[in-house]
Amino acid sequence: MQLTYSQYNDELQLGNIADTSLRQIDSGLAQGAVGIGKPVVRGTDKLRQYVAAGSGVGQGALIVGISVLSQSVEQALSTGVVQYADKEMFPLLRKGRVVVETDDAVVAGAVANYKLSNSKWTDEAVATGIEAVALISARFITGTSAAGLAIIEIDNK
Repeated sequence: MQLTYSQYNDELQLGNIADTSLRQIDSGLAQGAVGIGKPVVRGTDKLRQYVAAGSGVGQGALIVGISVLSQSVEQALSTGVVQYADKEMFPLLRKGRVVVETDDAVVAGAVANYKLSNSKWTDEAVATGIEAVALISARFITGTSAAGLAIIEIDNK
């Protein structure tokens, strides 16, 4: 018999769907390698391809979703990296809650902004190297006391 209940999992895993809240997951075709739990922008074929968001100015405004962990993705034996390979189909969260990497301590309820230098999320104010997302809204659901993993909720605008 279950004696306790928690709204969130005890341990967070990068790219995992966080809970059973309403979500929209589309299929995307990776253009180049796409990491797990990473923000993505549209690729060359704007209808089907997605590429990992880069470090260039303006990338935050182009983010359309976050890659989600799938049971089919495998860890590379040589590097230990878990990512979707070029031309591989992957699940793309467009609306819902997902586990992402943070650059620093974040506060639950704060707006999530994109940090260009490391492709992680922060609640720091928009400044040089930190960009707001424009095509989706993003807000932290859980906080952290240092850099690590947190749950954010994204939604199409």
